[in-house]
Amino acid sequence: MEKVCVMIPVAPFEPLSIIQKSVDSLKQLDTSGLGVNITYIIDCPDGPDHRTRYLKSGNIGYLARFDTRGRRGGAINDGLDAIRGPDGILDADYIALFDVDSRPEPDFILKCIDALKMDANAVIASGTRYITNQDSGWVARIIAAEYSFFADVYRLYERFDGFKQFNGLIGVIDARALDGTSLNEDVYCEDLEFTQRMYISGKKPVLAETKVGEQGPTSLKELYNQRIRWMSGALEGVEENMVRFYSAPIPVNQKLAWFTSMTLPFVAFLLTPIVPVYGLRLWSKGQDRVLFKTVGLVFHVWLISFCGVQAILNRIRRKKTGWTDTSRSDI
Repeated sequence: MEKVCVMIPVAPFEPLSIIQKSVDSLKQLDTSGLGVNITYIIDCPDGPDHRTRYLKSGNIGYLARFDTRGRRGGAINDGLDAIRGPDGILDADYIALFDVDSRPEPDFILKCIDALKMDANAVIASGTRYITNQDSGWVARIIAAEYSFFADVYRLYERFDGFKQFNGLIGVIDARALDGTSLNEDVYCEDLEFTQRMYISGKKPVLAETKVGEQGPTSLKELYNQRIRWMSGALEGVEENMVRFYSAPIPVNQKLAWFTSMTLPFVAFLLTPIVPVYGLRLWSKGQDRVLFKTVGLVFHVWLISFCGVQAILNRIRRKKTGWTDTSRSDI
């Protein structure tokens, strides 16, 4: 029986109600024929709290961290170390990573494992994303439209074997890809760094025919802070991996798709003329408030470009972009 270790990092600001919703969601996963172990990795710098007590009372696996070292990447590394043998080998066949607000479809793990088995070079599989809280305000509605666009990009890159980046590494990872190694806790985006490292080594992510929902930012400030960090991670990736990607033993289309994915957001405002065309795509998908979302996407591409400029200025000034807390809807 193949063994799957499911890990869910939980930041200090995450409320108990979201953990409870996460537990209910993961209980609905189809794990037929698999041995599954679920562990919530709780950051509780002030010591055990009501969240750890809830998990303990429900006999739900958890690991308490009494600091926030490395934030999400550090939490995942601690979870991996808990199942790592003295030889560095993980006691698992697959590692499934979710955020506490992730709402995967019941077939998510099975479909991801099937996708991994179909490609010898695959190291992580995931599905398209959608926003679960788009009724929480205008910002979340715009992000819902953006995620619809990225779902199309995922499918396009899957068809033409382009560069795919699953934010947060939400998905199922072949545990062998993490044997003897860890996520880099010293970068802005540990998920992007891991993905780039895998591509350079000749491996890649694959898209499975399933979905996973997650919450989007609900305020302009949250969105701005999140995208500054993401753009800082992209800038960091280009600076550190340009030469490595050029010499990597991978197809030219993957190299070009990587470069485009990393640099296009800095000039996203150039996409303004084609945003109305994508509005027709939103309409064809049956989305609501298409006009509002289309106008919102025009604003969004300019915001992304502005965040890119700010990330470049921060890099020049050697100013570190930090993590910020995120508000949650009770979904």
